[in-house]
Amino acid sequence: MAHIMVTAGASGGHICPAIATAQELQRRGHTVLFVLGGSKFADLVAATNLPLATLAAAPFTDRGPLSRLVAVGWLAVGLWQALRLLRQQRPALVFSAGGYGSAALVFAARLCKVPIVLNEQNVLPGKANRLLARFANRVLLTFDETRAYLPPLRGAVITTGTPIRTELLEAAATPKPRLPAGEFHLLVLGGSQGARILSDVVPEAVRLLSQGEQSRLHLTQQVRDEDLPRVQAHYAGLPLASLTLQPFFADMPARYRAASLLVGRSGTGTVLEAALFGLPALYVPLELADGHQKLNAAVAEQAGASRVIDQAYFTPANLLVHWRALWQDHAKLAHMAAAAHTLGRPDATRRVADQLEEMIEESRNDDTAA
Repeated sequence: MAHIMVTAGASGGHICPAIATAQELQRRGHTVLFVLGGSKFADLVAATNLPLATLAAAPFTDRGPLSRLVAVGWLAVGLWQALRLLRQQRPALVFSAGGYGSAALVFAARLCKVPIVLNEQNVLPGKANRLLARFANRVLLTFDETRAYLPPLRGAVITTGTPIRTELLEAAATPKPRLPAGEFHLLVLGGSQGARILSDVVPEAVRLLSQGEQSRLHLTQQVRDEDLPRVQAHYAGLPLASLTLQPFFADMPARYRAASLLVGRSGTGTVLEAALFGLPALYVPLELADGHQKLNAAVAEQAGASRVIDQAYFTPANLLVHWRALWQDHAKLAHMAAAAHTLGRPDATRRVADQLEEMIEESRNDDTAA
């Protein structure tokens, strides 16, 4: 058995795969320390009862030289903290799920000659992983398409998928509940940060439905705290079959199982979790400079699991056209659900943990030979 450090940056797309991996390693008898860059999501990690340490970190943004200088300063502090932590803990390996918050520990591990394994969730690697991958002994990918976007690397590149939480895997293995004929359950998600455009467009689209359609609609929507009052007011008085509005859903497995269709952003976590449950989707990629959400959505669309609506064309009327067509075409929905299942990788957590154990064994053999 080994002592392993698991690290990730400050987004749900990085934190959740890291947590899933850490828990799988614990189940296998290893000891794990979760190292978080910054304090964001510390409560989420703490709720899992994983041992937790935090390092100083700040995002590198394009808001000017002063902002970048501040980020460099915090990275230097985090690096010093990481070096001290590595000397105390003496881990057999560092596993990073990416994000700026993982940089300090990965840099420190390289300086201390601790083996490093990275997991990249998106088709297009993030800035942090494009840099950190150069120091990794192995890079584990979710999509084969990612290989085209990687710089020259010293370590092996292996497609394993992205680790998914146990509660999701268990829920996906049980049959989905059936809605009465004609009813429809729409799930609207904006990712870990929420998405204001969904709170603007979806309520207007719902109002365009006939009263008969509204009465057969079950709607579950993620809404930011600050947007909740106006969205509630927008739905007030509509004869919906059911309505659930929350900033965060702690019971996501049940939400995925109940849904007929997902409307949301296309972060890797959302795309892979929807695929795991065979859930058709309408994706509205977040307009980011690197375009990684568009690439994620494109993979799902090419597989036949989703349709993609560019944000510029995401209007109530346009959403309704796509949504109503799928509501009325059960065969198409079933085809998309089957296609989604082909994207799901329920064995990804196991495969990633296998790679980590293999890397540790390889490192020990090298030390013995030396």
